[in-house]
Amino acid sequence: MISWQPFWNLMKERGISTYNLEYEYMLNPAEISRLKHNHNFTMSTLDRYCGLFHCEVKELIVYVPD
Repeated sequence: MISWQPFWNLMKERGISTYNLEYEYMLNPAEISRLKHNHNFTMSTLDRYCGLFHCEVKELIVYVPD
């Protein structure tokens, strides 16, 4: 399973709230919900997030064996 926990850790380190994600970074509330529930995302979404948050993929997701 792919976990978005590193993403949430990064947001906490940077002081970025879900409110900021929606209103400053212009993420759709449904997209934020999908992040919270570890739903699937495309590679283009990962690419967009890496550019948006100036980070590497390993700072956003991690593989967790079932």
